[in-house]
Amino acid sequence: MTLPLPTADGRPRVAVVATPFGFGPASKAYSIGQVLTRDHALDVTYYGTDSALDFLSAQPGIRTEPLGPARPGQDPPALAAADAVVNVLAPELVTSDELAARTYYVDSLGFMWGAADLPPDSPLHRVRAYLAQDIFGSAAHLARLGLRGVIPVSGIVAPPEAAVVRKAERTRVLVHLGGLGNPAGHTSGQVYLTLVERLLTALQGDDPGGMSVAMNQANGAFTLRAGLPVRHLSAAGFHRALADCDTVLSSPGLTTLVEVSRARRPYVPLPPQNWSQVLISRRLAARPGHGLWPFLTGPYGRIAEKAPEAEKAMAVSEINRRLGRDGGYVTRYARLARQAMGTPRAPEVGAPFEGAREVAAVVAADLSARRAADEPAH
Repeated sequence: MTLPLPTADGRPRVAVVATPFGFGPASKAYSIGQVLTRDHALDVTYYGTDSALDFLSAQPGIRTEPLGPARPGQDPPALAAADAVVNVLAPELVTSDELAARTYYVDSLGFMWGAADLPPDSPLHRVRAYLAQDIFGSAAHLARLGLRGVIPVSGIVAPPEAAVVRKAERTRVLVHLGGLGNPAGHTSGQVYLTLVERLLTALQGDDPGGMSVAMNQANGAFTLRAGLPVRHLSAAGFHRALADCDTVLSSPGLTTLVEVSRARRPYVPLPPQNWSQVLISRRLAARPGHGLWPFLTGPYGRIAEKAPEAEKAMAVSEINRRLGRDGGYVTRYARLARQAMGTPRAPEVGAPFEGAREVAAVVAADLSARRAADEPAH
């Protein structure tokens, strides 16, 4: 396969894209792109829509563009023009066999898919490389679903730029709500915020100080009304905030758990806001620990696991709507969360946290080999 013409300075062009599904995929896309730029000197441009574009645009010193619509039957122009596409959890952007042959697909949630998500005719069977963040047995699970040649990688987070020194005065509790996006749409995120507002109010009680909130507000689509300061953090800002807090309180998104695990920060979960977080909560509830995890999984126990992803996302949203109106649930959560905050633990997931480097190394080595194969013999 002949590669497109390189940039004026000879570097291959890499397009990095992520699904607009909360904080996690865009964060991982950014982490991988940073390694491709810094360690492999590739020409990287980040593309996205909605919350993914919102997150990427907040990162300093990178080139970010909206991913424009493609004409029917054609690949998105920005992706068609790239030598390689690093795609984090956006299978709808693998639009042709030609594009699949240049796509390095990164799956951070491989443990949650069923056979219906990866049918034999899925373009994901034809991507250049399928790289799975191997948490909760994802690589083996994907192989059982029929994917061949899955490359397992460890926790995908941005390599630390420098040691972060904790401040003398620090935040007692960092509330991290990520991007709030999921297949059920913005309405689901707003439902989740209503639930979280009640839980945070109950947790604060007569002591409203000491909490700070980090969340992606999706250009004003989401607003938290709990009387707390809210910040939209860059990736580096989030790492600094982690170092400057005593405890992290967050929805159980896998990227946040991996980040908190690497930082060794004490962690207390909020309820799940989407189906992947329900599954993550179940996995962690099965491990020894405080009683909050089993409590969080209970309300979602009757969701049909074989239902389509969008249907499960809607079911989680409707349960969260009901929980937000349930004063007994709010009171019990606040009691258990206070107990957990008394003896918080760091989550154990994702180690050794080299996934961004591992993905970038696969992409860079393959690009180099492809470029060499395209050069005429002398």
